[in-house]
Parts: sequence; structure tokens; C-alpha cells
Amino acid sequence: ERSLQINPNNSTTLNSYGKALAEKGEFQKAFERFERSLQINANDTITLTSYGYALAANNDFQKAFDQFEKSLQIKADDQITLFMYATVLEAAQRYEAAISHLEKIISFDELSLGYWRNFIVLKLGQLCYLAKQEANGKKYFDEVIKNARHADVGRLQAAMHILAIKPYSQEATDLLRQIIETSPNHTQALKMLSLDLKPKGYFERFKKNAESALTDTEMLNRAMYHKILNEISMLKAITYQIVKDERASEVLSKVIKSIETTYDKMTQRRNEEKTKVAQMPTDQYEEIVAIISQTAHDVADIVNNELAIIKRRLQRVLKKLNQKENQKDRLFYKLEKLLQRIESTETALNDLKSVNEGINLHNNTFKNKTLFEPWQTTSTLEHATLSFDIQNGDAEFVGDEEKIKSFLSELMENALKHNPDKADFQINISSKVDNAPHNSDKTLRKKILSANVKKFLLITFSDNGKGIPPEKKEPIFLALETTSKEGSGLGLFIIKRALEKMNGHIIETGTQGARFEIDIPYGEQ
Repeated sequence: ERSLQINPNNSTTLNSYGKALAEKGEFQKAFERFERSLQINANDTITLTSYGYALAANNDFQKAFDQFEKSLQIKADDQITLFMYATVLEAAQRYEAAISHLEKIISFDELSLGYWRNFIVLKLGQLCYLAKQEANGKKYFDEVIKNARHADVGRLQAAMHILAIKPYSQEATDLLRQIIETSPNHTQALKMLSLDLKPKGYFERFKKNAESALTDTEMLNRAMYHKILNEISMLKAITYQIVKDERASEVLSKVIKSIETTYDKMTQRRNEEKTKVAQMPTDQYEEIVAIISQTAHDVADIVNNELAIIKRRLQRVLKKLNQKENQKDRLFYKLEKLLQRIESTETALNDLKSVNEGINLHNNTFKNKTLFEPWQTTSTLEHATLSFDIQNGDAEFVGDEEKIKSFLSELMENALKHNPDKADFQINISSKVDNAPHNSDKTLRKKILSANVKKFLLITFSDNGKGIPPEKKEPIFLALETTSKEGSGLGLFIIKRALEKMNGHIIETGTQGARFEIDIPYGEQ
């Protein structure tokens, strides 16, 4: 203000003032300063670019694009304008247009760009991944590695940019492993690798020799701890980004405190477990697993309780924002994204509990038809048509009713999730009681019959969807294997494991769509 009292027509002061106001979220005042600056000099590319960036920050993308286009009409090769325009295009998810502007920058003389060229090339690599142009993205990351003073620095930068938009990326993992091969104690690479490997890969790399004799119960629990800790860390990072908005600071400060408390409680409980396990003789495996399983339940309960509180707070804020402003702005969508991330964390927690609960059976006597009643009340579910062929429905079965229902729920959820756009999608479930298992696997059939089991409940679950590739039919039952980006890789593993506890079996035999055959011998009351 004092500067403008001295010289009211200083466009540089007006532009700097407008940028400062925009950063504070006072957009209307900022726009007034930019307009005044442009009245003085309509061809000031610096003001046009700053104005465009501020408009985008206020979610007015079309007006922002207009300002950038005006600036480029005046000076088509202005590197700052091209870069800022690309940044705004990325925020609007117009990745190919953003790539086009950055490619113009690197087409300039390399000497004039200097080190900035490497930064632009890194950004291009990341944008190509966002635009599903991964081959081009790899080309740009290879250029970064080639031109870096030290190849490992380039690899680390490339890995960071890939992981920022594609967690658990195999390309990024390979880059980090290359660094560790040449520099085994490279702290940053080791830390990134440990945080970003999938749980299975994490244990393949980091488990100690002493753990190699432990069964999948312990491995899976520890893998899931790692996954949940990552989820909590990600929640915290997302929240810190959103809290920059003044409207979010009050409620999100409480959310951050809750997340930090959750993280501390979880870490404390895990440390208590480690202390107990360290004091146990290594041959007392069952006692060790019991300690780990109990910790898994405790951790799941602790985190679930805290997340329920956080969810309620966020839902209240979202409701107020929607009612108050009558439009969904950038803050609304960021909070919505945080809420989705919390729900993803809750799924991971449920998987952690299921790993343990899958081995405990509670047999009771019930009529076979009760297994299918939850779905028989309707002929459709989401976009699928359901059909049932239940034979011997009134026959009584002795087994774990709730576990078998959970198997069907998992298969139903998987079928819907993997075939979201399938027209005329059909799911068929059949069931009967027989004195022999399915005929699909002769070796398995012979093995089951040799166990002197006299009666089986046979369930067939099939659909007309895209099915499961032949090379995936066996791996899908392994722990932490998944064909879905959102999946944990535990659902089918838990089904198979619980069925084995029942002396039963599941196999996938589909050729046109998925087809699961489940054989469950009658249990003892």
C-alpha cells in the first residue's frame, strides 16, 4: 500500500500485491490489483501469467486459460508462462495439453535452460504416466538418469516422481533396487523402497532369517501392519496439504491430532508385541503367533475407533460446505478424497482382522437354503442379474454358517468389482448335497474321498464376465496376490485357508467368465 501511495501506477507492485493476496485466499482483492496492472500495461506477460495462476487457484479454469493464451500471443516462447500454464492444465487434468507446453520449453536451447531442463524433463515423465503414456514417461526418466551428474541421483528423482502418482510401481521399485545394488547403504533409496513396496515384496526383501520359519499367519499380520502404517502416514500427508486452506485449518488440526494419536498408539502396541516376542523362546511358535494375533485385533480396534471419529468430523464439514457455498470447490473435493482414503484404510484393517478370524470355526446346524437367503430377496444386485439353483435346500448342514456366507459375499463383491461395465452381467449360484466332491480336479477328488468323508455341500458360483486368465487361476489364492488395483490380495486367500480348516476346497475352472467350485464336507456338531 505504501509503495502504491508513492507510485499508484507501478504495475510490478500491483502484480506482487495481487500474488500475495491470492496466496492468502483473498482472490477478489487480488483480481482487482491484476486488473489495475493490466489497465496500465495490457501486454504485461508477467501480470497475465500471475492473474491466470490466481484464477486457477480459485477454480476458474476457463478464465485462467484465457489469461495464459493472451500472454503466449504476446510472447509465445516465454518459459515461465509455458510452465505455469502447464501446471494449471495438470490441475485441470488436461495432461496431454500440459505435456505439449513443457515439450515446447525443452525444445529451446539447452544452455539457456541449464539445470532447469532436468526439472522440466522430470515433470514431463510424471505427466506422461498420468496421461497413460508410460513408454514416453520412461523415455523422459531415462534422459534424467543419463544427464544427471550421478546416475543414482537421477534414478532417485525418477522413482520419487513415479511413486508420487503410481504407488507400488514396479518401474520405481526397479530404479530403487538399482541404486541399492551400487550403494547398499543409500538411506533415501532404502527408506523409499521399504515404504513403497507392496507388503509381499516388503517381506521378500526385509524379513530376517529368524523369521523364515514362521508361517503365513505371522507374515501376513506383519505385512498388514506395514500396509496400515503406510495408510496412516498417507492420511497425515494428505491432511497437511489440505490444512493450508484457512477454512480447513480448525477442523483438520483436530484430524491431524487424531491421526498422530492413532499412529502413536499403534506404534506403542506394536513395540509392546516386539518386546514380548523377543522374550519368548524361538521354539514356542504357537505362543508367539497368539501374541501377534492379539496385537492385530488390538491395533484394528484402536485404529477403527479413531477413524470413526475422524470420519464423522469430515462428514459434518463436507455437509456444511455443500450447504453453505452451494457448490463443490477444491477444498470440498480434497476433503472428499481424504474421506475415501480413510475408507481404504478401514478396508485394510478389516483384512488384518480377517487373517486371524479365518482360522477359527464355529459350527452350528442350519438349513442349506439359509446360506443364500440374503441375496434371494432380489433378482438384481447393482448392475448384475442373479439366478439360483438350490437343491436340497431344506437339508440340514453342520458347519460354520457365517464363514460360508462371507465366502459368497467375497465372491459376489469380486464379480461386481471386476466387471463394472459389463452389459447383461449375470451371476449364477447353485448348490446341492452329494456324497462326492466336484469332478473338476480328479487328483483332489481322490484325495478328499480317501479321507473317508461321506457327505459334501457343493456350491458353484459363476458369472459371464471377463473371467480370470489361465496364468492367474492358481496365484489368485495366494496371499497378497490380486488382479485389482484396489484389492488387498487377501480375500480369496482367506476363503481358501478357512475352507482348508473345514477340510474343504475351492478351485477356479471358468472358461467363459469366472467359475468357482466349492466343496465343503459336513462338519461335526
